[in-house]
Amino acid sequence: MRRTGFLSLAAAPLLAFAPLGAPAQALTVTAPAANSVHASGSSMFVTWDNPSGKQLDMWLVRNNDARVVQLASRLTAAPRSETSTVLPNVPDGSGYAIELVSRDGDARGLSPAFSVGPDPR
Repeated sequence: MRRTGFLSLAAAPLLAFAPLGAPAQALTVTAPAANSVHASGSSMFVTWDNPSGKQLDMWLVRNNDARVVQLASRLTAAPRSETSTVLPNVPDGSGYAIELVSRDGDARGLSPAFSVGPDPR
């Protein structure tokens, strides 16, 4: 009997409930702090743990999935690192986060959510 590359109909319902592929290596973004407020155009300190050993790109995201702008590329592959970046001029509001992702997309981490608004000082 000749085999084909098609799945059997019995396996199809199981695929509908298979979890999406999670990154193999989780990154932990430890700063900025949850619920902090940052002004557009100001400097922001970002720290992270990177067990993947891969270079990272840094993005500003909103609502955990909508990339707003790339803030840096080819950041160090060191296990722990930090950098300062300038928050671009974006609309005030909540739900912003920093996303760090390996260039191959295999490792990803999000900071806690923060807000963009007037300088809180």
